[in-house]
Amino acid sequence: MREQINRREIAIEQRLSQLPEHRREIARRQLQRILQKFYGESEERIDTLVNLTLEAMEKDEYWIVCEHIQKARFADVDILAAALEDFGLVDLAVIAQQTKRRLEFLDHLDALDQNPATLEKEMHKALDTNLWVFGPQYSMMASNKTLARTIEEYTGKKFSGKRADKRPDLFLAQDAQNMYLLIEFKRPTDEVGRDAEAQAKKYRDDLTPNFGKIVILIIGGTVDSKMASQYADSGVNFLSYKAVISRARQSLEWLLKELA
Repeated sequence: MREQINRREIAIEQRLSQLPEHRREIARRQLQRILQKFYGESEERIDTLVNLTLEAMEKDEYWIVCEHIQKARFADVDILAAALEDFGLVDLAVIAQQTKRRLEFLDHLDALDQNPATLEKEMHKALDTNLWVFGPQYSMMASNKTLARTIEEYTGKKFSGKRADKRPDLFLAQDAQNMYLLIEFKRPTDEVGRDAEAQAKKYRDDLTPNFGKIVILIIGGTVDSKMASQYADSGVNFLSYKAVISRARQSLEWLLKELA
């Protein structure tokens, strides 16, 4: 839990550093206020809230109210009270709006998963910029040009010629602490099991010299029931699209209920 909290703090500072300098301290204070409000909730729920709050703080309507509060500090107490009330309303409204948009996204993702014609590349495209779907611990991770080029060169070299049609759909991302995540996307109609695990470990062995420790997610339509229990500590995680979408939906619906 302590490691998770430390990762969250590093990720928050990284996100805040991308804001204009005059906004950063205000953002820290407002984020702390929100974290205190939900103190005692599970770490997974807190991380979900943190990510949604940071996204909300990057929006201009949020900052109009924050700047109003800053000016009101030196004004009449009634003006300050009104400004704080406005902040509370915008605070809840923006986060609630973000939550509703994500629930709508899950509806579309669910439809994509249920379509038998969907390929791994479509699921990859839908998810590579929406890693929050996999859980709050992944929401602060992202890819970049270097990682994307590395994967493209790796798969192009390993799966060329007659093996080109077996080229896997891989995605590599990293977080603020330089922890790496390798996702192998399978079709929503495919089951993932022992063969997928062996191949994923080979990918990791090939890529580890360049990046260090890599956590692997293999996601498909269903998961071989033996894999979860036998390989829980192997650093390879097996997921089904339905389970991932359901878990993300449950977390967002809880948050929406709390905000209401």
